[in-house]
Amino acid sequence: MRWVGLDLHKHYITACAVDDAGDVVAEHRRLPADVGPLVAWLQAVGDAVTVAMEATLYWAWLHDQLSAAGIAAVAAHPYQVKLIWQARCKTDPIDARKLAELLRTNLLPVIWVPDTEVRARRKLLRGRAYLVRVRTQFKNRIHGQLTAENRQTTVTDLYGRAGRAWLATVALSPAARVQVDLLLELVDALDVRIHSLDDRVKRLVHGDPVAQRLQTWPGIGTFGAALLLAEIGSMHRFRSAHELAAYAGLTPSTQSSGDKTRHGSVGRAGSPWLKWILIEIVQSLKLAPGPVGQQYQKLLRSKGKAKATVAAARKLCCYLYWCLKEEWSYEEWLQQHNKLEVRPRQALGSAA
Repeated sequence: MRWVGLDLHKHYITACAVDDAGDVVAEHRRLPADVGPLVAWLQAVGDAVTVAMEATLYWAWLHDQLSAAGIAAVAAHPYQVKLIWQARCKTDPIDARKLAELLRTNLLPVIWVPDTEVRARRKLLRGRAYLVRVRTQFKNRIHGQLTAENRQTTVTDLYGRAGRAWLATVALSPAARVQVDLLLELVDALDVRIHSLDDRVKRLVHGDPVAQRLQTWPGIGTFGAALLLAEIGSMHRFRSAHELAAYAGLTPSTQSSGDKTRHGSVGRAGSPWLKWILIEIVQSLKLAPGPVGQQYQKLLRSKGKAKATVAAARKLCCYLYWCLKEEWSYEEWLQQHNKLEVRPRQALGSAA
């Protein structure tokens, strides 16, 4: 058996192959970043080959290409690899051999690799969310230009029909007028792109029973349900709701030694997009009647708004885990947990 570690770079790949005893049998410092030369080199190494790489750069593309060529390939978490194997001398050959050694000894922190369809959904939904963020930045700059000119309006929606009419007639300096008009053109162009992506998202979740059940939750719309399913992927890879919360980056760190235990912040670990959408959903639920709102109100005074929101998002993540696992709708989940909820008279708008 040959265990191969690949250190990926933008223009080349450093490869190292070791045998079952850990001895280096083949090494190449600058393979072209193309699948053809890499497969030819791997075939020359031996018949039984398993390849390991860190989940960086074009790892997903390379993983698919190697799998299509009949070569077993796994991807590792870069940060966890760094924690397991720390070396004072760091070079490309050392990094490649490090991956091969961890793979040989079964110590490599292997990540779950989503299939092509799930990755395509993630690209679509993350791209749509990114465009919305850019559009929000442009709108904030317009507000900044108006504030700098001390211009105030009573219009609720500055980018609706009445707001656009006011923006077209408000007195601004020539420099500010140029900036506002340019930013409005960019906002209009992004609106067209976002609407086209919205149509694709609607077609994506149309007829999906899991997405329909998620949309029975207050605060979860079409985009929110689609992003939740894409980021979670396969529910079977999570053994408990706490594992899903940890994957979402909503579990606080804990340091315990002897009689002292200290809980820290949630940090940046986990899926940033799953964490973001859960917190966005909580923004609609935390002031409304229901279990999530009760959790938020319970911690608001002692923890503050930010920590209470994150804690409520973690609770929501655990609730959604059981809904997805048991195939419950929101009403069925309430019945299972014996929660009596006073539904608001006015329909709750979705966060996403």
